[in-house]
Amino acid sequence: MSTTPARFILHPTDFSASSQLAFAHALRLATTNKANLSLLHVGEDSYEDWDRFPAVRKTLERWKLIEPGTARREIQDKIGVGVEKVIAEQKDVVSSIVDYLDQRPIDFLVLSTHGRDGISAWIHPSTAEKIAHKAHVPTLFVPTNSHGCVSLETGEVTMRRILVPVDHQPRPDEAIDRAMRALQAYGTEDAKLTLLHVGSSTMPSVAVPDGPWQVEQVVIPSGDPATEITAFAAENKCNVIVMVTEGVHGFLDVLRGTTTDKVLRHAPCPLLAIPS
Repeated sequence: MSTTPARFILHPTDFSASSQLAFAHALRLATTNKANLSLLHVGEDSYEDWDRFPAVRKTLERWKLIEPGTARREIQDKIGVGVEKVIAEQKDVVSSIVDYLDQRPIDFLVLSTHGRDGISAWIHPSTAEKIAHKAHVPTLFVPTNSHGCVSLETGEVTMRRILVPVDHQPRPDEAIDRAMRALQAYGTEDAKLTLLHVGSSTMPSVAVPDGPWQVEQVVIPSGDPATEITAFAAENKCNVIVMVTEGVHGFLDVLRGTTTDKVLRHAPCPLLAIPS
């Protein structure tokens, strides 16, 4: 299992109050891994927006990771986190973020997302889904109406149960590997790992590394995978869902969205999507 931590994290922000939970997840990930965090805003308001960026120092003070009054230039020396704030003066949010990913060594993306469904979701997929289809890096989606696994107020991480949907294709090994890395990335390994298979009575062959985590295997022989995954996550109060995605294949996936997209629209907790 690879244990290389995330070193360069990107969190696009629209300055909304609802995106604050995703900011907390990005900042917590950066502090645990001593990573570089880029906060990116795309808009036409130029530098008038600087004061609207999430308050990094106030958040770190509230989390008791730095002393009140710590200067911006001292943050990296004290806790090993580099922070930059960037404004892209463009109209197309998706293109701007994808261009930024192409130009920088970003290895992890954290996005706030609003779930949608129905005809509007088929014709106008959410911005977060569009970005994920074009960005080939692990992406943590934090639904605005979810309970999250990081507290905005205290920075405390709650990672008691991780749900890993598995199938024969794509191979589940990478999802399990990423679930282990998610535990490590957020500084905890004491969790229950639930491997969930929907659609047949036979669980795919999977190997889980030894560790302090508990492992359970659950098989649901029939049903719509996205519906069963989101229902299980809600009923069992899962803290994060980890899924490997092969992207968009064929007309129906373009029209209706991939299984990962459909889970995301109703996910009760953050979802970590891993491009296979």
